[in-house]
Amino acid sequence: MQDAIKLYIDLPRHCRTTIIKDRDSVANLLAAAMRKYGYQPQENVPVRWGFGVVSKSINTNNTNPKQWLHLVQRVIVGSSDPDIAPIIAKIQSKDLLEPTQVEGSGLDLRMANVYAAPPWIETEAASFYCVSPIRVTEQHDKKSGYDSYLKTGERLNQLLNRTMQARFSHSFDLSLVPDNLYVRSCGGKINAGMAIKTRSNGNPLVIKGLNLPFILTGAVEDLRDVWYSGLGRSTARGFGCLEMQE
Repeated sequence: MQDAIKLYIDLPRHCRTTIIKDRDSVANLLAAAMRKYGYQPQENVPVRWGFGVVSKSINTNNTNPKQWLHLVQRVIVGSSDPDIAPIIAKIQSKDLLEPTQVEGSGLDLRMANVYAAPPWIETEAASFYCVSPIRVTEQHDKKSGYDSYLKTGERLNQLLNRTMQARFSHSFDLSLVPDNLYVRSCGGKINAGMAIKTRSNGNPLVIKGLNLPFILTGAVEDLRDVWYSGLGRSTARGFGCLEMQE
């Protein structure tokens, strides 16, 4: 049985119809495809799967980046959970249609090429870059609630390990070492916003996370979970998808 998988969903280069405003369309599409094969999401339980989107902004002449549209080029989805991985492994291109009440309005990726990544090679350290920002949160006080934590260092490591432990129900001992040259070259700006859904007024809801290349160290099984299922929280909303640096 497939106990871990990472799928690549690649769109043809000539395709010009896979346009999204936010990550919600992709999340809906993937959840619907997984439900066809028995996935039953649990409320208020951290998920053990994740996805990321590689896209291209196509209306950058608009002076407001929040209104940019994005052409989907690749979707990555994976899990190291032995119950969820076999479900993701069954996804085929014909399943990749977002359910919608308005015919023709849902995201359609049925023309995609779907294939699995090579098996993860066990290691205790790896160089990664972010396909999507990494999100962890910290509570400042009871009134303000939880905010995204956007710094590197020991506190980030604590929050990452706490988040991953909550997701997988076992302890993690990850350590994130930022790429110093990259951080210096961009003037210390290592966060990026991502639109996760569109509000009723038409404006996107943008949430920030960390976006930088880094080395991640930890136990073999910890890095395996990160590679397949994503790093941090909100991975089922498109955060925390990573790729290896070449």
